[in-house]
Formats: sequence, C-alpha cells, structure tokens
Amino acid sequence: MKTILVTGVAGFIGHKVADVLLQRGLSVVGIDNMNDYYDPRLKEWRLISLKKNPCFHFIQSDIDDYRVLKDIFENHPIDAVINLAARAGVRASVADPWVYLDTNIKGTLNLLECCKERGINKFILASTSSLYGFNEMPFEETQRTDTPLSPYGATKKGAEVLCYSYHYLYGMDIIIPRYFTVYGPAGRPDMSIFKFIKNMDLGKAIPVFGDGKQRRDFTYIDDIAEGTVRCLDLSGFE
Repeated sequence: MKTILVTGVAGFIGHKVADVLLQRGLSVVGIDNMNDYYDPRLKEWRLISLKKNPCFHFIQSDIDDYRVLKDIFENHPIDAVINLAARAGVRASVADPWVYLDTNIKGTLNLLECCKERGINKFILASTSSLYGFNEMPFEETQRTDTPLSPYGATKKGAEVLCYSYHYLYGMDIIIPRYFTVYGPAGRPDMSIFKFIKNMDLGKAIPVFGDGKQRRDFTYIDDIAEGTVRCLDLSGFE
C-alpha cells in the first residue's frame, strides 16, 4: 500500500490516523467537509501540521456527494480507505437524524461503491460503542448490537451491515473497529472530559445525570490511531 484515503481527516481521530500513516512513509489523501458541529478553527489547526508533509493532499468535500467522490478516486491512486467521516454526537442525532443518515450510511455506501468500481480491496470503517445500547460490557464479541438507543448508533450499525454486504458480494477486506470514548490533546470540545475541565476551571458545578453510579471507558487517541492503522494488516471481515 502506498496511498491511503482518510475521510474525516480534520477530525480528532482522523488527524491522528493520518499523522501515523505519514510517519510510516505512506501518502495520505484526506477528505473533510469542515462542518461546524464544533468550532472549525480546531479542525483548521489540526490540518496545519498535516499540510507540512508533502505526502499529504487535502480535499474539502463531503462523502455524501457521490460524483465528487468518483472524481477523487479517479484522480488519485488510492490503495485503501479508512472511513473516519461521521456525524458524531448521540443527543444531536435525536434532534436531526437526517444528517446522520446522509453521512454515516449514504457516505459509507458511496465510498464502498467507489472502492468496488476501482478494485480497491481494503476498507476500514470506524464504528462505535454506542451500538451496544444497554448491554453489559466488556464482552463486545458476543453482545448484541441490534438495539442502538439513538439515530447515531442506528446509522453506524447500518454502515456496518452495508460493509458486510460488500465483503460478501465482492470479497473486500473490511475491518470495523468500534471506538470507546476517545480523549487526548486537541480532542472534541463537546466531550465530557473537556466539559469537566472547563467547569472546574470556571468554578462551576459538574452536572450529574442519572444516579451518578455510571461507569465509562475512555481510550487514549494514540492507542486508537495505532489500532486503526494496524487494521490495514487484517483481512476478511471482522
């Protein structure tokens, strides 16, 4: 593999994954629509370091635009795709499920179609722990994932199922890591860790939902990026 297409490249995880790929001597074509789900200046800041590398090429676009995606695939020698573009946020998906449908499902379908047409056999899809709903943890391999509690989780599950169809029909190697809340430098400002720190800094109380006995797993960004890149070495569907 020489050139990897990374979608959502200006995002928290996408930026770090692209950085790891570039450090390993690979070329990266990065796509991001630079939406304003949170302050785009943070995304612009992440891109600055990536653009310093001559092996990085950035395209501002949306993966739900099939024609634009086809042009990108035709004009770049892509060997593998890491799809990190997604509308994030559980609560926001309840307020506006349509945009989640467009990006998380339609966008994934567009990418899979482009891979099929260009004979690209390696596809990594970022998924989420939100698929597990009320299930007990941590036995991810045996837990049901067909009872997501939000449109966000439901659309990510839909993307996973589409991926299996393309693996079955066209023999594509598709690996799907399911991330558990990721944290680290330059992370998303809407995540709980940053909200806690901001409230403490301002001397404000931290709101507690439910009975306060909830537990949550967090995963450091460097570990997520390393694991995602290692997915390129796997085959089949997993």
